[in-house]
This record gives sequence, structure tokens and C-alpha cells, in this order.
Amino acid sequence: MMLRTRRAWLWALLLLLIAVALGSLIWLVGRYEQARFEDQLELSAGDLSNSIRAKLVRNAQRLMVLTERETPNWNWTARQLLEQSPEILRIERRDAALRTEVSINSPFLKQVLPTGIFNYFGRHNFYSEVTHACALAARSLEPAYSVNYFVPQGNGRGYEVTDMCLPRVEGDKITGYLIATYALDGILTEWAKAIARRQEEVSFVDASGARLAAVGAAEHNGNRFTTQAILNLSGVAFILRMDSWRRSPYWLTNTPTVLVLLLVVALSAVLGLLYRDTRKRLRTEARLAREIVQQRKTEELSRQSLERLQKSARLATLGEIASMLSHEINQPLAAIASYASGSLNLLEAKSTEADSLGNAEKQQQIKQALEHITAQSERAGLVIKSVHDFARRRETERAAVPAQALIDDVLPLLQLQAKQLGVQLETHIAADLPSVWCDKTWVEQVIINLARNGMQAMGMHTMGTQTLGNAKQTVTPPHQRILTISAQTTQTGALTQVEFTIQDQGPGLSPEVAEKLFTPFFTTKSEGMGLGLSLCRTVIEQHGGRLIYTTQTEPPHTRTTFSFKLMTSHATPA
Repeated sequence: MMLRTRRAWLWALLLLLIAVALGSLIWLVGRYEQARFEDQLELSAGDLSNSIRAKLVRNAQRLMVLTERETPNWNWTARQLLEQSPEILRIERRDAALRTEVSINSPFLKQVLPTGIFNYFGRHNFYSEVTHACALAARSLEPAYSVNYFVPQGNGRGYEVTDMCLPRVEGDKITGYLIATYALDGILTEWAKAIARRQEEVSFVDASGARLAAVGAAEHNGNRFTTQAILNLSGVAFILRMDSWRRSPYWLTNTPTVLVLLLVVALSAVLGLLYRDTRKRLRTEARLAREIVQQRKTEELSRQSLERLQKSARLATLGEIASMLSHEINQPLAAIASYASGSLNLLEAKSTEADSLGNAEKQQQIKQALEHITAQSERAGLVIKSVHDFARRRETERAAVPAQALIDDVLPLLQLQAKQLGVQLETHIAADLPSVWCDKTWVEQVIINLARNGMQAMGMHTMGTQTLGNAKQTVTPPHQRILTISAQTTQTGALTQVEFTIQDQGPGLSPEVAEKLFTPFFTTKSEGMGLGLSLCRTVIEQHGGRLIYTTQTEPPHTRTTFSFKLMTSHATPA
């Protein structure tokens, strides 16, 4: 009971910590999003300030053309500039004493102010602002701006404007000025639509924070964010304020932030299921451990079954060659007995005068007889050793085996079979074959099975006609019974392999037989088990190769070829 209560308190503490962490994360995300949005707003205000400054510089460059007295069609040129720049309300050309020579009002004011912006208050009422701007322009010889001032139009309305003065210099003297009167709200109008779409408002404000001109969103919903940027012009600095509104909660407008919060909520749900999932994991691990043990047992049984099948195939082969073995061993044994008997007779013979043989010649005959005995003994021993090596059971083990040895070790057994069936056995082994990485016993079994099948397809027991399904196999004439075993090196890209080929000149494979060739327990022999080719294919595939066959018909011969490739020892990891 105490343990359960203690565990409940621990879980409650864990949930409390998660709740505090989640609340802190939400608060931090809100602060981060607020700071990020304020940074973006400051960047936007700075970009807008730079864009306005660039716009005014371009206007000043275009107005330079109007400073010259000799400018042809001055009024037409000025009107064109006013039509392209709605923010300019009036253009004046003055002499060096600031007396007005010519002026033109913006065509956009005709509907509202037919006589121009200074129809209510005369231009002379704002002489001090013009004087201030032109004095700065005369000193710097560059465009200068006056402080902003209000031009009333009656009924409490009017325009907040600023004058730009552009000096006309001839030689080293100032001979006149060009004055352009800008409306502050007109300067912002170019960016009004983009600002309104972003739920923002941009305005010029004075030092006290009073708005001088403003453009932007008409509706203000949500939380307000404000930033300011300074628009520095020659002679004056305007304060550019940008206000933006974001609906609450503004910290959910960032998709990655929402995803993080969702992940935190998901983590909370996962912690709630942690206890149950832990128990499930323990049960699953125990079940998987049992399954792994069972799988290993199954693989071991499968390997043992394959080894038993291989042993059965070898013993079946030995049963077939038992009669040949007795005949082959009887011949060297009879020769050994004959030579031994002759040697004894020579040794027992007495030296007489009638003896036609001298001691030297007798010793030579005894020596030759003993040499024949030795050769016949080695022959008999080789046959018995080959059968013993083939029949004995060995553990499966892969190692580097010379390719030549794979054929040499099974050649005595194959020669016995070939002699009995009247088949001529030929070998074509390339020189300097590399070693291959394989299990020697299994690969030797494959070579023996394929060679015996080829010899039996041509052998004497097939005399006459043998019917297999709807196909018929004809007898191979004795002089055409040739079985060829060859081995050569092949190169596939950077991969080096040794290809083994067993080719016979038998009747070939009918389509019915070829279709079921590797099917287990399918055989065309009355005494066959139907497992030889299936076993061969399995062994070669376990060595990373493929057992393939082809049938070529080249009158008067029909050739059936089985081939497979083995990796060389230097290309295969140990």
C-alpha cells in the first residue's frame, strides 16, 4: 500500500513538472514570437525609410532639368513630371533673390483646389520655410528640405508639406532655385496598398508623437506593435512610425511553433501511457527472445537436414559404383599377386650352369616386378582413398580451395563410372587457376552429380528409345559419348570468378523435362531419388552463385551444358 501511494505521488509530481514546463514553454514561445515580430517590423520600417529616401533622390535628379532658364517648353516638362509624381503639389522656379519667376500646380489638385494649394493662404506666408531650405541648399550645393509646415485650406482641413530647394549654379555663382512642395501623405501613398494588406499603418509624427500624415489599414484589430525609423534628409529629419496589429494569440501564427506545441502535447500523452507501454515492452521482449531461440533451432535443423541429404546422396552414389569398385580393385590385386609370385619364383631358383639367366638379369626382373607391384598398390589405394574421402561425413566449412583440386579429387570416381558406361572423359582446366572460397565436400558433390547425370544420359543403359512424357530420347552412338569438364577464370567488372562447366553430348532435354528439371523428387530414372539437381542448385546458391543449363543442337551433336561460378578467395570476406 505504501509503495502504491509513493508511486502515485511520483506520477503526480511528474505531471506537475510537465504542466509547469508546458506553461513556461508557451510563455517563452509567446515572448519569442513577439520579439521576432517586433524585429521584422523594425526591419520593414527601415526598408520603407530607405525606399522613401531613394524615391526623393530620383525626383531631385529628374527636377534638375527644370533649373535651367533655357529649358524648352518648361511648363510642359514640369507638368509631365507632376503627372508622374503625385506627391509633388507645386513646382516653382525662382531667381537668386527668391523671387518667383514661374510656377505650376499639380494636375491632381484641379478638382479639389483649382487655384492651387496656396489659394487660401498666400505663398508669401510661408517665406521663412523656403528661405531656410534654400539657405541650406546654397551652402551645400545639393537639394535641401525645409521643416514641415501646415497649409490650411479652410473648414479645418489642410496639407502637411515640406519644401525641397534645388540650387541652380552657373560657373561659381548661384543664379536661381527650383522649389518643389511635397505633401507628406503623398510621399507615403505609393506604399499604401501593400501596407494595408499587412494590417499596418505608416505615419510621419513630430517629436511629441502627433501624427502629421498617415496611410494604411482602416481597421485595427488585435494587439498593436509600434516601431519608429528616422528619415534623414538634408536640413530635416522626419520620424517615420509603423504600427501593426496582430490578432491574439499572435504566437500561433508561426507554423513551426505550432508544431512544437503539438509535439509537447503529444509528449504528455506518451508519458500518460508510459507505464502500460513498459509492461507491454517487457512482454514483447520475452516473446521475441523465445522466437529467436526457436528460429535458431529451426535454422540448425535445416542445416542438419541438408547435410543428411548430402550424405544420403553420396551413399546412393557409392551404392551404384560398388560393382565397378570391386572390378577395379580386383585387377590391381591380381597383378600384384602375379608379380609377387614371379618374384618369389625368381628368388627361389638355384644358380646352375643350365640356368640361362645371370644374376644381374634376374635382379633386373625382380626390380621391375616390384615396381609393378608398387604401381598397382598405389592404383588400388587411390581408388579406395577416393571412395573413402567421398563417403565420410565432415562438418561444413568454407575455406580457400585450389580450383584444380576440386576436379582432381573426384576424377578417379568419375573415371570408374565413365569406364563402365563407355564414356570418354575429357578435362580442360585453364592454367594458374586461383583458389575459390567454398565448402570442398559440397562442391565436389555437385561436380559428381552433374558429371554422372551427363554420363548416364549418354551411357549404355540408355540403348534403345526412352519415353519421357510426350518426348523421346534417342541413343547416343558410342563414338560420340564424350563428357567434358572444364574450368576457367571469368571477369565481371572488378569481380574475378572461376566458372566450372560440365558438357555432355547426350540426347538433350525435352521441354517437359526442362520445365521440371530442378523440382524435388522429379526424376527420369527408375532408380533415381529426384533430389540430385535440387541439391546441386541449393549448394551453389548458398555459395552466392547460380546453376544454369543450356542445350545446343548442332547436327550431328546435341550438347547439354551445366555451369556455375564460384568466388575467388581474395574477393570473398573470410
